[in-house]
Amino acid sequence: MEHADIDEATGLVRWLLERGVDGLGLTKTHAVQRAVVREVAERWPQWWSYHAPPHRESDVRVLGETHSGLRRMRLVRRQRETLLTTARGRELLADREALLQVLHDDLGGEGFEGDAWLVIEELLLEHGPLEGDRLREIVGRLLIGEGWRYADGTPLQGWEWVGALHPVLCRAEGYGLLRRHREPLTFELTAAGRELAASEPAAPGTSSAVPGDAALIFAAELVNVRGVRARLAVLERQPLTALHDAIQQAFGWWDDHLYSFWLDGRFWGSDEAELTSPVTPDHGVATADVPIAALDLRAGQRIAYVFDFGDEWRVRLTVRERVAAEPCDHPRVLELSGTPPPQYAALDD
Repeated sequence: MEHADIDEATGLVRWLLERGVDGLGLTKTHAVQRAVVREVAERWPQWWSYHAPPHRESDVRVLGETHSGLRRMRLVRRQRETLLTTARGRELLADREALLQVLHDDLGGEGFEGDAWLVIEELLLEHGPLEGDRLREIVGRLLIGEGWRYADGTPLQGWEWVGALHPVLCRAEGYGLLRRHREPLTFELTAAGRELAASEPAAPGTSSAVPGDAALIFAAELVNVRGVRARLAVLERQPLTALHDAIQQAFGWWDDHLYSFWLDGRFWGSDEAELTSPVTPDHGVATADVPIAALDLRAGQRIAYVFDFGDEWRVRLTVRERVAAEPCDHPRVLELSGTPPPQYAALDD
C-alpha cells in the first residue's frame, strides 16, 4: 500500500493520538473541548459544511465516533478531564500500517455495526460508489435477512436504517476507509479502504487478539466489602492500565480518580513497588502505563490496588494463570460474585 494512502487514511486518528501523548483537554461531559472540535473542522472541512463554527464534539459526528472508537480499543483513555494516549496507542503511532489494520479490524467487529460494515465494505468494493439511499436500502435488506430486528421482532424500516447505520459510516470516515460525497450523497471506499477490503478478511471478533497472544487471569477481591470478587483477563501486551479498566468495569466505578498498584502486594507499600495512574501528583512514582509483559508477573503473585485516594477502595489482586488468548475483547470480566456497593454513597435528603 502506498505510504501517501496510509498517511491520508490515518490522518485524524494520528492527530488525536499525537495530541493525547501530552494530554488532550476534555469537557465536564468527557468530550473533546470546543477549540479542538473547531480545529478538526478547519483541518477536515468535508465533515463540517455550515458557515458558523461547531460548538461541541457531537456537532462533528465523524470526530465523536472516532474518539469513541479509540477509547473502546484502549488506544486512548480518560483520566479526569484529560484524554491520554496509551502505550498501545503510542506503539501504533510509530507503525502506521499496523494502525490502519487495527482500525480496519475494529470496524468489522462483533454486533450489528460490525456486520453492517462487512456488508457495506463488500458492496462498495464490488460496485464502486453508491448513493446513500441505495446503499442503505441494500444493507438494510441484507441485514434483515440475517435476522437483525428490534428486540420485539419488528424489522427496522425506512429511515430507521439511516440512524442505525450512521455511527458506523461516520467511524469508517474517521478511520480513513470511507469517503462521503455531497450532492448527491454518495459513499465510496478510499484507496486504503479498497486495498484492505480486497485482502483476505480477518475472522469475526479477532480484532483485539493476534496469533501468539497470551492473557493473564487475575482474581480480584474487594477488601472493603466482604464477598465481592471477580475474575479478570488482560492480555500480556496490554498496559497495566488495562487491568485498572477491568477492575472499573467489574465493580461499576467511574474512572474519575487517581489509583495505584503495588507489585509487592502491600497497600500503600514502597515507592519502588508502586505503579500509578498516568496523571498523578508529582512525587516521582512510575506510571502504570507499561506493558504487563514487562512486569514479569508470576502465578500466585499478590498485587495491591487502591482506587480513589480519598474513599480508598482497596482491591487485592492475585495472578492465577497464564492462558492462550481467545479471539474476544480484552480486558474482560470473566466472572463476578457478590454485589459491589455504589461508588458514591447516596446523599441524605
